Amino acid sequence: MDPQSCYVGKLAVETLSQIFMLAAYGAPSESLQSVAMPHVLASVNLHWRAVALCNHSLWSSLVIDLQKVIHKQTSGGLTPLTTMIARSGWSSVDIIIRAQQGPMSGTEEMMRRKTDFTKTRSEYADCMPAIFNLLLPEMYRWRSLEIISDTWMPIYSALQLLNEPRTESSSALRLESIKLKRTNDYLSRYWLFCPSIMKMVEGTMFAALIGATNQDVPVQSPPLPKLRNITLYGVHLNWTNFFCYTLSATPNRSPTISNSIQVLELSHHSGEVRPTSEEFSGILAACPRLKKLVLRISGPLNGLSGHVSLPQLQELHYGYCCIGDDIGLFSGLHAPNLVKLSLEGRNLSGTTYSPTQDDGEDDKADDILKYCTTHALFPKLQELSLYNVNVPVNTFALLLDTIPTLLHLLLHRTPNALLALLPIQKPLAGAGIPCPPLNPSTSSQIPIRTALLLH
Repeated sequence: MDPQSCYVGKLAVETLSQIFMLAAYGAPSESLQSVAMPHVLASVNLHWRAVALCNHSLWSSLVIDLQKVIHKQTSGGLTPLTTMIARSGWSSVDIIIRAQQGPMSGTEEMMRRKTDFTKTRSEYADCMPAIFNLLLPEMYRWRSLEIISDTWMPIYSALQLLNEPRTESSSALRLESIKLKRTNDYLSRYWLFCPSIMKMVEGTMFAALIGATNQDVPVQSPPLPKLRNITLYGVHLNWTNFFCYTLSATPNRSPTISNSIQVLELSHHSGEVRPTSEEFSGILAACPRLKKLVLRISGPLNGLSGHVSLPQLQELHYGYCCIGDDIGLFSGLHAPNLVKLSLEGRNLSGTTYSPTQDDGEDDKADDILKYCTTHALFPKLQELSLYNVNVPVNTFALLLDTIPTLLHLLLHRTPNALLALLPIQKPLAGAGIPCPPLNPSTSSQIPIRTALLLH
């Protein structure tokens, strides 16, 4: 394409550069467009290539697909990563390491049944040292780190590298988000962690990101000052070490807590690797500015060890299973400004819901909802989402009647809640409708943004 033969070629370099950024990053963050588009744009002609190479932010998504790395080892599997690192210059970078093995991940279920399992070779795990040898020198530019795997060994290998202290003084000062995901929810149903030989996570959590400690660093500085989001999905840590060291001050600093964490997710952890009551209370206490908490098939089995106040918490997603003291958790949590609550039951059947299906009432959900009804835990609640929650109609009716501020209700596999929304027949006083804000016609003062979503 001749750059002078069209209007695009006459655009100012700054304008064309902005168009390139929109083309690459205008799609959702999960899209692979941000990875391929910079290369496509740089291949159009010499003018576009020059503009693309001068825009370092255009190359800021460092996505490493280990399947492609392994298949291209003979021809330089990490060459694309080296190129992206060089082209990103001094800009902040987002790192995504994809280590999904597909059908091969089923071997971990076979490992669970063997008592003589020994550590076997994993090509995906073996790639991690070479990858982090390239990434760690650029640690001061990291904006986000995400590692996704359907098996444990790649995650375990990455944690060993991330937990190893470094002698260099640089640290991940720009890091805003850490997401570690082991997407094998099935194994989290079991009490024992699999593979058991790699259950213990050694070292100081994320010590490599914090860098070398010295007396020249101001004592009030948190170890990772911009860290806002931590997601541990199917990935456990040394929990005591995590909140004492990673979320708090480093050994050479005063014992101050980090006030930066705003989003925390702990999901799908086997019973034996969940945080204890004391550990989880310590984690929450180290995140006083938390705005969103996701706790799905995880958390302490015996509730909180004491009361924890989270005055800025606005959103709570709680997924429960057959074990754990749910009431002990809710009773110890003080979140007066919560506006969005999601409650998720565990669907073990895996069947598709139909309106006539009845999986049986859920005693744990019944206890949770009754406790919320009698204790008015969240006086400012506006949004309620219920997933696979089956409790008696009376429980739903009492719950909805005690949430006068409710504006949005989402129901998924929760049929009895519909009956609770029907008018209550009262022979003398007439009909009353639970949760009036859900019916805009009952009050002119309720804004027309009410929603009832059924799935």
